[in-house]
Amino acid sequence: MQIRKALLTDNDHVRTVVRKSLASFGLIADFESLDAAIGAIGRADSPNDIELVAEVDGRLGGCLVIQRRQGTSAKLFGFHVDAGMQGRGVGRALLTEGIAEARRNNFTRLDLETCGDMHAAIHLYESFGWKRGPDPLPESGADRFYSLALT
Repeated sequence: MQIRKALLTDNDHVRTVVRKSLASFGLIADFESLDAAIGAIGRADSPNDIELVAEVDGRLGGCLVIQRRQGTSAKLFGFHVDAGMQGRGVGRALLTEGIAEARRNNFTRLDLETCGDMHAAIHLYESFGWKRGPDPLPESGADRFYSLALT
């Protein structure tokens, strides 16, 4: 498995992984609004500070992006693992490298929003020490908020 920076050539594959991942929870990917951060992966005009993909046996197995919010705070978006590669450590490897990259970018805090039905992701976040905070507003598309101090 290789965790690497995303390229423009990864964009279509990332979108496919995200579409399938969200569909498994009854959700529809919207790369123009709610999922715009992940839709921009690899593009020259991307607003993302960190864009990572996991490559397993020559196939794209997962993705994540991180965007600066205010000061040294950032937000994790679009963290998805291909269903066929779940349980193989892809998510853990991606999240480990994402957090390391965030520290190298001098971020001191990461936030994320997720859905309560995403049990495996929530378990992973909590195993890394993410703490649950106040639930996000309904228009965010999520029902859970987590934060991780990086200092």
